[in-house]
This record gives sequence, structure tokens and C-alpha cells, in this order.
Amino acid sequence: MADLLTRMVSRLQGEIPADTLESYRRASSSVHDLLEECEAIRRNAELQGWTVWTMPRNKQAEILCSWNAYVLQILGNEFLDADYRDDPWTQGFVPPITADQVLRFYTQVEGWLNRAHQARVNPDYELDVQVPVDLPQWSEVEPCPNSHLHGMLHAMRSIRDNALVGMAFLGDTAPTDRKRLEQFNVIQQLYSSAMAKARYAEDLHGTNPTQDVHERVEPIIKESIETFYRLGQLLAMTELSSRIPKPAIFPNRPPKKLRKPGTRGFDPWCLTDPHSVNAWKCDAEACNAIQRMWELDPDPVKTIDIFEEIQVALSTGAIGYAKDVNGERIGHFFCCPWGPVYEVLRPVVIAGTHLRVMERFVFDVTAEGMNLGEKFRREIMVANFRRTNRTEYGDPNEPPDH
Repeated sequence: MADLLTRMVSRLQGEIPADTLESYRRASSSVHDLLEECEAIRRNAELQGWTVWTMPRNKQAEILCSWNAYVLQILGNEFLDADYRDDPWTQGFVPPITADQVLRFYTQVEGWLNRAHQARVNPDYELDVQVPVDLPQWSEVEPCPNSHLHGMLHAMRSIRDNALVGMAFLGDTAPTDRKRLEQFNVIQQLYSSAMAKARYAEDLHGTNPTQDVHERVEPIIKESIETFYRLGQLLAMTELSSRIPKPAIFPNRPPKKLRKPGTRGFDPWCLTDPHSVNAWKCDAEACNAIQRMWELDPDPVKTIDIFEEIQVALSTGAIGYAKDVNGERIGHFFCCPWGPVYEVLRPVVIAGTHLRVMERFVFDVTAEGMNLGEKFRREIMVANFRRTNRTEYGDPNEPPDH
């Protein structure tokens, strides 16, 4: 009876099952085990003759990756727990906006865990992504649900407490070396800022905040968590304190310009995932869909220009094809023109969209729904992409559902 009532209430509130999220949550034990092992490395560092500046590079990478995995995992866990606490009648179900936010955290955890384990066993290990990295983007909802605020507050406290371990290893004595002193000062400043924001957020929130206070405290908590996230990475690799990643902005004209639609030699399949394009060419409906898409595109030159920006980012290593935990490509988007799913390796701006490290995106180009009043769409779509058996051909007579 209780399960039936829970499903009925969740359906009335528009909530969805949290089964997938709970599967991700089960990774918590491995994340915390790894974090504890890294704390042990720091505790035993003196016996090895290591300081925060002289610790082997692979150990620094291991600690950094473990920290990132921990922060992302604890954020996802606390968001889920807060939703269950605030709405116990729908435990096991969450609002779609909560599911989206939690997935943004959880889907990056495994990548950092994998890198941490690689760094542990390989003394010559080098990270394949540019660090320090930012947190995944917060879900776009104003104001955020009360449960989100409560989850962030609990997560902030846990993250703050664990940051103290790294600060203890840094020590209170300023180094005499000029470069190290500069790094030391930057880290101390960042720590003070994060702690001040956390303290102010707690004091402002109190025990039962009004809606006005809720809206005021939300950005402060987010800033505190973001600052602690960066601080943990700098405590692992002090050299990062002098590195502020700037997103690469690529020109619209790569070395070799693609031919435009309607010109001799133009490849209508250029947007399609190169690893699956041959299969699509054998699909008559797909061939018709590709031709129709280009015919309905009101500005195909603009579409090609954006695609060429992506190609330059791919060729320079700013992005790569997204892969699963086994290192295999996760494939392509399910809708025509079936473009590949990419993963960001360095901060980059493509078609005016700022992309963060480890975000996944596709170039979504579609005429879907145009005969129903929808506009032709060409955009960089950032999302939590997973494998699916669905296939859509971008029918202009059908409403878009993605």
C-alpha cells in the first residue's frame, strides 16, 4: 500500500523514478575509500620526505582526481537525501529538475575515479584533461527548489571539513622560495574566501529562511562550493594556483574549408558520426532525412561554420569523442543527422557556447516540427547522454521531443 501511495503521489507531482540515480549513488563507497587512501598518503608524506610541493606528480594527480570525484559524489548524494527528507511521501522519486542536476554531478564521477586509479599505479601518469576544472553547470531554475538549497548546504559543510585535511598538509609556515610563496598565498586567499562564504551562507540561512533569504543565500552557497572545489585541486597541485584556464575560442575558418551545400563535391553526411555513417547511407529513410534537412536549412553556411569550429576543436585536442567506462565511444545522437557525442577536454567556446571540462555535447541540427511552426534548430546541446535504441529522422511534420 505504501509503495502504491508513493507512486500515486509522485505521479501527481510530476516526479520520476530515481532508480538510475540510486545506481550512481552506490559508487559512494569506492569514492570515500579512495579519498581516505589519499588522506593516508598525506599523513605518511613526512616519512617519505614529501611536501605539498615535492610530492610525486602521479600522487598529486591521484589526490586531485580523488578530490573531484568526492565533491561530485557528495553533491549528488546530498541532493538526493535532501529531496527524500523534504518530501518523504515520494522517496525514491525526484522532480525532473533534481534528476537533471544530480546526473550532472554523478556522470563525471567515474571519469575522475578512473584517472585516480591510473595515477596510482603509473609513476609517469599525466592527466589528459586540463585542470583545474569547474563544477558542472547548475541546473537552470529560478529560484531553486528548497531541497536543492538544503542539499547544497549539507554538501558544503562536508566539503569544507574535508578541505581542512589538504590545508593541514599545506601547513602554516610560508615557504621562502618566491614561486612557492606566491602559490602559498593564493591558496591561503582562496581558502579564506571559501570559508568566509560558507560561514556567511550558514548565518544568513539560519533555521527557517524566508523565500527572500532563500534566493539571497543560494548563490553564496554555490560560490562557496565552487571555491572549495577549486581549492582542493590547488592543494593537490600547487602549481595550478598560477594557472587560470581560459576557454579557447576558435575562428570559423579552419585550415581546410568544407564545401558548401549546393556546390560540387559537398558531402551531405559531413555532420554524421564518421564511425556510423556507412550504416546510415544504407538506410533509405536516413538518406531522405539528410537530404530534407539540408533543403529546409535556412542558412546552411552557418551550419557548416559551426561544424568547422567543432572540427578545429577536435583536431587541436580541446574536445574528443565521448567514451564510456571501458574506453569505448558511446556513439552518436539518436536524431538526424546522427552526429557524434563529444566530451570537453579543455575549456572551449564553440558557436558562442562556453563548454566546461568533462561536459558532453552534440551539435543538434534538425528541421523537426518545422511544418508545425517550429524553427529550424542548430545548437550546441549539453546533456547527460546515454546509450539508447531510439532513432528519429527529424520529421518536419512531427513535434520535437528532445
